[in-house]
Amino acid sequence: MSGKLQARIAGLTGVLLLVALAFHLTELDQLSDTVLFVASIISGTPIAFKAFQAARTKTFSIDLLVTIAVIGALIIGEYVEAAVVSFLFIFGAYLEARTLEKTRRSLRDLVDMAPQEAQVLRNGQTLTLPVEDIVQNDHVLIASGGKIAVDGTIVSGQALVNEATITGEPVPASKTIGDTVYSGTIVDNGYIDVVVEKIGEDTTFAQIIELVEEAQETKTKAQRFLDKFANIYTPAIIVLSVLVFVVTRDVEFALTFLVIACPGALVISTPVSMVAGLGNGARHGVLVKGGDALERLSKTDTLVFDKTGTLTMGRLQITEIKPVAMAESDLLTLAARLELASEHPLAGPSSRRRRTAGCPCQNPLRTSKSSRVAVSAATSTGTG
Repeated sequence: MSGKLQARIAGLTGVLLLVALAFHLTELDQLSDTVLFVASIISGTPIAFKAFQAARTKTFSIDLLVTIAVIGALIIGEYVEAAVVSFLFIFGAYLEARTLEKTRRSLRDLVDMAPQEAQVLRNGQTLTLPVEDIVQNDHVLIASGGKIAVDGTIVSGQALVNEATITGEPVPASKTIGDTVYSGTIVDNGYIDVVVEKIGEDTTFAQIIELVEEAQETKTKAQRFLDKFANIYTPAIIVLSVLVFVVTRDVEFALTFLVIACPGALVISTPVSMVAGLGNGARHGVLVKGGDALERLSKTDTLVFDKTGTLTMGRLQITEIKPVAMAESDLLTLAARLELASEHPLAGPSSRRRRTAGCPCQNPLRTSKSSRVAVSAATSTGTG
């Protein structure tokens, strides 16, 4: 059953419960029971269908116990219990489906990062080919702003490559001849010719996606416990209910025992906690790849960070200036003039610091190499 259908059934059942409560408060108990009966049927039908499918494979699931409990509650006239139990269970199933959809959406975002075509140099001609048509030892050309579609080695050119999708590092890495580049990364500035080494499912990026898929299929420890618990608990409660009837000869008492023993709160606890944890993390900018990772995180007492952008904003800043031969403002102005036209990641901090400090900066030099040398010399002078 899809998450949307589960959401509609849970929403409709919730509305019917509120309507039944309104009828009860106005002392229209007969109408209240009718509404509760309808709510039980609406929310209980998909549960019964799932229980039937599990029973065909000789699996004793919680769905089977809930189905029997709802039917028993309806037989003895406990419409409130029947409606509430079935509502809680279908609502828990919806939350579980929503959690899975969140992780699948993250996977789709990952897949969308992979380029679908690339510029390939063959027989002296530049062709635009689908990624699946690229073969090993092809030459792939990537310009500024282009996505790298393969894993390979640079044989010509140089560039600043954003490898955040692979390493998590937001500051572009400088790549030149002989360096390795990876599928899914982006050329921020430059032009490179890459000889293909790995394509398709063999690329590092594809393997990352595969790991995410495997993580989604991995159940949390609590979910695995519930599965094992259901295989023992469900038949045990059914047997105990039969024994209660044998001893008391009271059908209503035996069915009441069955309804009370139905673990509705236990079943809903895991998906509710997972959705709450994943949702709260997402609102604060933290993406967790699945419930298993979230559960492991709850037992963590030490965190180690090693990537720029994890604890920082990923924007380099000048924190301190120690001039020797000139005033601080003059040194900062000189550095800002040299770096103003540069596209290097280290060029920005001096210009931003200059604007904050209000230092004048005119006639910038446009040579990126000389600007870096000048700043390096100024830094050496200041720290020596």
